[in-house]
Amino acid sequence: MPSAEAHVATDRPSRYLVHLCKHFARKGRHLGHRPRAHLGQHTQALSEMRAVAEKARVDWTETEGSVSLPWGTITLHSTPGVLVLRIEAPEEENLRRLEELVAGHLERFGRRDGLQVSWQHSAPVAEPGGPGTAGKTAAGPTADRSRHLKLLGLAAVVLVLAAHLGLGGVLAANWHWSAGAVGAVAALLLLKAAVLGGFAARRRATKRR
Repeated sequence: MPSAEAHVATDRPSRYLVHLCKHFARKGRHLGHRPRAHLGQHTQALSEMRAVAEKARVDWTETEGSVSLPWGTITLHSTPGVLVLRIEAPEEENLRRLEELVAGHLERFGRRDGLQVSWQHSAPVAEPGGPGTAGKTAAGPTADRSRHLKLLGLAAVVLVLAAHLGLGGVLAANWHWSAGAVGAVAALLLLKAAVLGGFAARRRATKRR
């Protein structure tokens, strides 16, 4: 939900908090006076503001306040030397309206003290599958392919070693076959070297990617 926050420096934060909340609690009865120019002075704008103000729900103490309007919500917090304002709205347009409404009222109330309201917008949160996760999603298939290649290479090495060790046992039990078996062992060693070389080449190619 779009939101914004302002920290207004003032020696009387509690006074302005209560004043602003009481103002909204009047539910539009104050709109007989002209609103600020940037809020619009024509009949339609005034009628819209009155309809919104009539639905205001307001609660406050000396240090905390909340205002609920059809456009969104306003929360107020008084700390030593600072009045903290926070607004939230379901849409950017309504957030802009609340910014103008709150700033217009508070700056008018604090004209003698030179109050200034400067809004800071909250950073949007990246949603799953959004731009913030695109790199991770793209890297997934590559990582899986690399793992599969490693597993296949390891399986081939294990099979070759198992065959080699098995043949070694046969040679030990049947020493008189050594002439033909030596050739078989040599062939297996060459096969093992080829498999290991291919595995190493795949690993180097994967790292370069």
